[in-house]
Amino acid sequence: MDPADGDNGLIAGIGLTDAAGAQSLDWNAMADGRPEGFRLCWLHLDQKEERARSWIRKQAGIPDIAAAALVAEETRPRVQRFDNGILIVLRGVNLNPGANPEDMVSLRIWIERGFMITVRLRRLLAVQDTLAALEDGFSPADTDELLASLAERLFRRMEPVIDDLEERIDLVDEEQTASDMSHPTRELQTLRLRTIILRRYILPQRDALRQLTADPPSWFAQKTISGLTEAADRVIRYVESLDEIRERAMVIQDTIQNRSSEELNRRLYILSVISAVCLPIGLLTGLLGINVAGMPGSETAWAFWAVTVIMVAIVGLEVWALRSLKWFK
Repeated sequence: MDPADGDNGLIAGIGLTDAAGAQSLDWNAMADGRPEGFRLCWLHLDQKEERARSWIRKQAGIPDIAAAALVAEETRPRVQRFDNGILIVLRGVNLNPGANPEDMVSLRIWIERGFMITVRLRRLLAVQDTLAALEDGFSPADTDELLASLAERLFRRMEPVIDDLEERIDLVDEEQTASDMSHPTRELQTLRLRTIILRRYILPQRDALRQLTADPPSWFAQKTISGLTEAADRVIRYVESLDEIRERAMVIQDTIQNRSSEELNRRLYILSVISAVCLPIGLLTGLLGINVAGMPGSETAWAFWAVTVIMVAIVGLEVWALRSLKWFK
């Protein structure tokens, strides 16, 4: 089953029984509400389809607040407990063709014992991986184990994206030693923006998983709690990596700015020295250029060369004086 295409909002429906294993469900099995006769049922729905939204609100048998959260346009990662189930909102990296990974995709989950609904706006490869695992024989004991497996795949998909950012910041760190600073600066801006966006959505998931594992439902198996704890630890590592990338980007940016400032100051210093050297001879040539009577040498053939020698001597004297004062080497 390809989760890229849904049947009027039902992307995938899986019912598990001890005798027959995994069975595919369609809208006919959901006509009167939840499918019956299964020890475990998972429905994966498309939020963009009205039929799916209507079924969640009217026939799913979940609290109105949870139903509204499942079909909402915008959500934030969180965990909310109810008497008969748990609402979980997570986000995964966007690995769809042509998409930016930091444009994270939300996955809304309603879970109770033996029944789970997931709702998506765009395709998530982690869900596709879990569906493929069920088709290959994966048989979770209950929905808590299914949730742990889905969360583990969701967060594992983030690892290549974080690794790519780390490799790119290493490359920028090497490139920033080059003379051309324009490319590293543009790359740094891109990396910092991607890091900020990823951290914004990954960090709340750490808190959500901590909340879930700190006070789990009584029917959660210890294996599930351990799996979710491991997922939370993985998210913490991602957040720490993003913090490190962000700090390194700031250090590299400061280094580039300092080097640029030093180069600018050096050039201004050279211009200042040249201006200081040329100021006296500029004054002399300006004085000799005034058009008044009595200007000495105006009628003498060798006067120009005499003035030239005097100016060269003045420049030499200034250079000697500046070097003696250690204004330049």
